[in-house]
Amino acid sequence: MEEATQAFVFFWLAGLFVVVGAMLAFFSKVHWQRRLGGALFGSGLLSLMLTPWTLSFSPSSAFGHLLGSLVGPAVLLGVGFYQIAFSGHVPVGRLSRTDRTVGIVMVVIGVLWLEAMHWWVLTPTYPSEVNKYWYIFWPTMLLAVLACSSAGYAVVGLVGEERQQEQRLMLVAAALAIILMVLGSLFDGPNVEHQRFATELLFAAADVFGAMVGAAVAILLFAVVLAFYESQQPTPKRLDPPTQEQLDQASQIIAHHVGGESEDE
Repeated sequence: MEEATQAFVFFWLAGLFVVVGAMLAFFSKVHWQRRLGGALFGSGLLSLMLTPWTLSFSPSSAFGHLLGSLVGPAVLLGVGFYQIAFSGHVPVGRLSRTDRTVGIVMVVIGVLWLEAMHWWVLTPTYPSEVNKYWYIFWPTMLLAVLACSSAGYAVVGLVGEERQQEQRLMLVAAALAIILMVLGSLFDGPNVEHQRFATELLFAAADVFGAMVGAAVAILLFAVVLAFYESQQPTPKRLDPPTQEQLDQASQIIAHHVGGESEDE
């Protein structure tokens, strides 16, 4: 198989499987389509993670190597947050306090695992140097945590009731992200220099800011189009006021069901 064909099959087609599978698994209401989506997502993700062996000649294989490196902490964080969320203020299907404790432990381990990738010897290295995608992922993730935690803190404060504990957790997450960014910009890790981290952090900040501005502009344009469409619609026809006969009939019905005497009396 030619190298271009291998890259298409094991990387680009696998990426398409991941996207299509995720959409089917999360948004389809048909059972067999959800199962198909899960199978496509799993096979595509597995193919991407195997690219260091199937596409060792391609620079894109570094992306698959990063995915494989992040599987462990991602699973711990995903399952841990699920157990924490569904052991809190939920009306049905609430998990036990033991599940909540296990979830907290899993989240702590997942966070420490990610931290060890920057501050210890677990930094993703491929093939003989730090994975270039790690430099992009880690600063972007910290900025995303800061942005999401800050936005969540504000939204919960506006629309939530008795959610002080959730607000404190979001505040802690935002503060932790800030501390990690400051430490990474001032001190070297075993494999990551602070100058490189600071540079990538600035690039990531520009990307996150651009994404936020793009989302805001998209929402604003949608609102403008919706307002323009509504302004072009004809005024709804006003109903004629009720006649005296209709008012008398309504009064009789109300008196019979509310103020009238019951048949037992």
